[in-house]
Formats: sequence, structure tokens, C-alpha cells
Amino acid sequence: MAGAGDEGLRALLADLESDTSIIEDTVAELRATIPGYEDIPADSVRASARRNLALSIRTLRDGRAPDPEQIEEPGTLMEERMSQGVSIVSVLAGFRLSMSVILRHLLDLAPRHGLPPERALDFSTLLWALGDAFTTQSVVVHRDRSISQAVADSARRTHWIRDAVIGGLDRTALLAGAGTYDLPLDRPVRAVRATVAPDAAGEAADTGGSGDPAERLQQWAEQAGVRLLTAPRGEGAVGILMDDVGPAAPAPGLTIALGSAVRLTEVGESFTVSTRVLEAAHRVGWTGVVDVDALSWRMGIQSSPETTRLLLDKHVAPVLEEGPFGELVLEALGAYLGHGLNIPNAAASIPVHVNTLRYRLKRYRELTGGNVHDLETLIEASWALTAHRASSPATKEPPRR
Repeated sequence: MAGAGDEGLRALLADLESDTSIIEDTVAELRATIPGYEDIPADSVRASARRNLALSIRTLRDGRAPDPEQIEEPGTLMEERMSQGVSIVSVLAGFRLSMSVILRHLLDLAPRHGLPPERALDFSTLLWALGDAFTTQSVVVHRDRSISQAVADSARRTHWIRDAVIGGLDRTALLAGAGTYDLPLDRPVRAVRATVAPDAAGEAADTGGSGDPAERLQQWAEQAGVRLLTAPRGEGAVGILMDDVGPAAPAPGLTIALGSAVRLTEVGESFTVSTRVLEAAHRVGWTGVVDVDALSWRMGIQSSPETTRLLLDKHVAPVLEEGPFGELVLEALGAYLGHGLNIPNAAASIPVHVNTLRYRLKRYRELTGGNVHDLETLIEASWALTAHRASSPATKEPPRR
């Protein structure tokens, strides 16, 4: 192919550059035939058609197609069209159509400038090579921008969830996010806090699973069949639950604390409750799905340390002064309380003879003055024993699953 000094080629390229019908034909055909282009402003389509024409003229003048990474136009085009909601399929189809219009005009003009058919064939081959390079670079740009956009979207989503649950958003931002993430405004939601037990996180790492609290929380939601927006926060995770968990699915290694059911505009109050629930669950060694109703009076162990200290001093400390035997007495008391005050069942659970259990309960009364048949003693002893178990690894209250 002749170089840039070829008079016929120079004249041809000058005619192409001044042929405004190329631009208008491209705009009309794109908007009429390529999905997604019908709603793009005509000026935007004209601008890209001009860029395509300039790129084609430059390629014909150079006599070779550029390497994909040398073309800047795909980046400009993909950024603009992605922001306009046009798919990459339509963008590439639109570029091919634009090349077809340019080539059609080029072939019409070639004979007028004395260029033989074989030169026209060279032009066609060169422009389609340019189309291949453009397509290759467009796919790379789309992939990179899609990844960047996904990362940015994920970051925005994470920040919105965190700010929403702690009550850090004004009403406008809260409602805007609700629309974006499809949260209900006409029914209650719950704030959620979750942590992964250290041993569960280690086990997940050993088995190739995820120890990330947000991922584990989302997996639980999917298994439970509930809608939940989650985000990492500190060493745990937070979320907004949009459905009733009903009979909650197991959550191995997770403590999932549910706040109160509230309107989305009050989710910060629900988060405060979920925080207290999580602290109480940790205090008594419970895992799984927990809320105020499930923890009941156990919430007071964490929230009323003065009461907890008083009851420990009254119902546990005197027994522990007996040394190892004192722990056996507390074990018997725990079995008795945990089996509905049924001595045979309690004795079998330890296991000891029923008379042994009765003797240990008698010693508890002698040491503390507490009567295991008195309602107030039973309530206080349950509180104190649960607090003791929570603070003693060897006697943790059985986790709730």
C-alpha cells in the first residue's frame, strides 16, 4: 500500500474527513437498529462517530492497524456508554456498524480518485483489522471498569449499611439507600450483629472455608431463606434483616444477635438492642441466633453488673470456698435447675445417685442459706450460676444452637 505521499490516497482521506453525511448516516442507523442507542442523545452519538472516522483515517494514512493497547478511543467510548446503561454487546455492534458506514463511503469515493479495486480491498482489510483491535481493547476496558465499578459499588453498599444500622444517616440518605437496595419501608426490619467464635474461624481456615463474619452471616441468611444486607464491621459483621427468621436455621460458630423489630427509620435503635444482645450472649456463652426474648433475664447479667456481683457473692462464693467439692455442689445445683427441679433426671444427667444429688443440694443450702424450693432463691441461683459458668471456661453454660 502506498504511503502518506500517495496523492490519490490523500485526496480520498480529505474527502472522507469532510463528508458530513458519514456522521449523520451513522447516527441515524445506530439509533434505529442498535438496542440501547435509541435513548442516547444524538450529540453523544455524533461525537463517537467523529472519533471513529478520525481513527479510521489515521489508520488508513499509517497503512497498518494499531495495536489494541495503543488505541485510546475504546476507553472513552466504554466509559461514556457504560454510564448511559448501554451493554458491551450493543457498543461493539455499534462500532462495527460505524465501520461499515465509513467503509461504504470509502468504496464509493475510491474510484473517483483513480484508486484500483485491489486498493479498495486493502482498505477494507485494514479497517476490519482496526475493528478487531478496537474490539479487543474495548473488552479489556469493559472488564477493568466493570471490576472497578463493582468494587466501588460494594464499598458504597458497605458504608451505607454500616452508617444505616448505627443511625448515622439522615432521612434522605437512608431512604435513597432503601430504594437502591430494595429495603421495605412498610414493614419492620431488624438490625443484626454477628461474630464468629475464634475456634470456628480457625476451623474454617483449616478446611478452606470462610472465617469472614460477613460471609458467614450471609451464608446463614441464604440457608435460612431470609433477606439480609450484610457488611463487615470491626471483627464482626452487621446487617439489616428484612424477614422473620421463624425457627432459625443453625448457625455453627456464629453468634447472631437480633435487635428489635422497627421501621427502617428507627433501625439505629434496633442496632443498640442488638449490641446489648450480643454482649449478653457472649457473657453467658451462647451461640446461634439470639434476641432479647431468647436471653430473657440473662440480659441482666451483662447490663446489671452490680446485681450479678451481689448474687455471685451470695450464691456462688460461699460454695467455692469448699474447694473441688464446692464445684460439685454447683454442678448438682445446675443440673437441678436445668432439669425443671426433677431430682432423678438431674442426678442421671451428671450422673450421680439421687441421694448424692440431694446431699449436695443440702450442702448448698447450708453454705448459702438458699432454699432450692423457694422461687426467689431459684431465680437468684439461676442468675448467679449462669454468670459463674460464663466466667469459668471449664463450666460454660452449654451454647444455644
